[in-house]
Amino acid sequence: MADNISKYGLKALPADQEKCKPEISTPPKPVSIKALQPPKSALAKRIRAYCESQLPAETYRHSLRVYSYGCAIARECYPSFELTAGSALDETWFCTAMLHDIGTTPENISKTRLSYEFWAGYHALELLQDEKAQGGGVAERDQAESVAEAIIRHQDVQPKGQISLLTRLIHWGTLLDNIGAVAELVDRETISEICAAYPRKGWCGCFKKTVLEELSLKPYAMVSRIEGFDALIEKNATSGPMSHWDKGGQ
Repeated sequence: MADNISKYGLKALPADQEKCKPEISTPPKPVSIKALQPPKSALAKRIRAYCESQLPAETYRHSLRVYSYGCAIARECYPSFELTAGSALDETWFCTAMLHDIGTTPENISKTRLSYEFWAGYHALELLQDEKAQGGGVAERDQAESVAEAIIRHQDVQPKGQISLLTRLIHWGTLLDNIGAVAELVDRETISEICAAYPRKGWCGCFKKTVLEELSLKPYAMVSRIEGFDALIEKNATSGPMSHWDKGGQ
């Protein structure tokens, strides 16, 4: 259905970040953590509970930070995205952020030959549409496929072609948290509140270990396209834009 394009974040945007300039020229204003609370729908609650039970604590908190960063960026810099609290797009974005690293759990990363984000996308597609799942909340096909598309391409950071709106948001959120990219799109006070709510402690070391494990198991994996990714993660933890909030070490 045509209206599902906007509803579920399937609008096409340039993959080149340079072609997606902020719509508001002034520096982003602070966004309170109270305005960044996750949606309360049955689907959002089910997916959050699932991720909390499956993900390591560091990855779970990372996923919540990614969701929060995406909301802050969209609302302060890209109002045309219409990412309003409680909307269908908000719910879809939340599911994307929470499930994007589900393929990196110790069990999941080693049980597939697929790049972890590919496996995660297929897993999300089934999970979101599972009518037998406890807790209720079932995504329609377009919504589930939008989430899967963004997860599969969340490390496809290259400047050619097009990506979906949700893929753009997952790029921004993950790159900010992992290597400190696009920090100019989020006010420092906002970052501080997000990191207080969902602490970064242990994240950079956790994710660097995941990247190295993925490359060891699957040297052909998607993450291999980002040259020196592990070094960028370590630099971010020690002297990068996000290092200020890495209290407690890597």
